[in-house]
Amino acid sequence: MAFTTRQAKGLTRCLVETGIDPEKLRIHISEIPPGTRAHPPHTHEAVEAFYVLEGHGAVEVGGERHAVGPNEAIILDARNPHGLENIGDTPMRYLVIITPA
Repeated sequence: MAFTTRQAKGLTRCLVETGIDPEKLRIHISEIPPGTRAHPPHTHEAVEAFYVLEGHGAVEVGGERHAVGPNEAIILDARNPHGLENIGDTPMRYLVIITPA
């Protein structure tokens, strides 16, 4: 099987099998400093998952907050307002997986 290399934030290398539309599933790794947000709550057409690698955060979805920590994930309908905040005292690293509409 043949693969192509695709750029993905936070990854050294991302291989995608030839013939697969790489826009059907997007992944990247992000980091949030302690006491800050990645960005204000927002919406988009997708299903989105956050998998926490290191640190502790709170995911806000539709006005509710859900605590997440290492080796935990949350999967949400990104059409609802959502955002992520680092509530710990160390950097929070997390994997983002998005299946756009």
